[in-house]
Amino acid sequence: MLKSYLLENYGYNEPIFLNDLKIEELSENAVCQSVKRLVANGFLERYDNGIYYIPKQGGLLGKSYLDPFLVIMRKYVRSKTETFGYVTGISFVNQLGLTTQMPAIIEIVTNKEATNGRTITVGSQKVRIKKAAVAVSDNNAELLQFLDGIGQTEKYTELPMEETIDTMLSYVKQKHFTKEQLSEVSSVITGATAKKLIEWGMIYEFAS
Repeated sequence: MLKSYLLENYGYNEPIFLNDLKIEELSENAVCQSVKRLVANGFLERYDNGIYYIPKQGGLLGKSYLDPFLVIMRKYVRSKTETFGYVTGISFVNQLGLTTQMPAIIEIVTNKEATNGRTITVGSQKVRIKKAAVAVSDNNAELLQFLDGIGQTEKYTELPMEETIDTMLSYVKQKHFTKEQLSEVSSVITGATAKKLIEWGMIYEFAS
């Protein structure tokens, strides 16, 4: 039963978090025992404590291995159906094309964390996670990420300020952020961020 459930709901090379496995017909203990049996017979591979995946057989390495970044994203940023966090810091500024720096520690804001910040290790990757000031959702994740980025660009950008601002303006246009979305998260916008939204002309690119 569990084998077919996992194939249908996760498939190959997708992180499976033991704590998230809730199956009506099976008790928590039964699920744990079934997972152990599937690991023992080679159907499941253990990635880390409480994290498993279904590997594909074959290839140069004999079987596939789980991408640690995918594990981080699935656990703290987005499942297949729901968004509950976003990547911030240098990682996002790099995504914007403003820096070539790659962070040693990935920073994430997530609904899945209750503290103001702590560093954990997933596989061999260090991750700094902190609670969201407002609940992150499909509707606001990219905007909240961008608002965080406004406060970080000057610190990390490798481009002249004029090019940096142009890049930020282009991003707002590309994402089609709306004034309604901005209004819904206005309670967490700092004075410094609000000032840059106006001074850099970004406020005028939000659609009505």
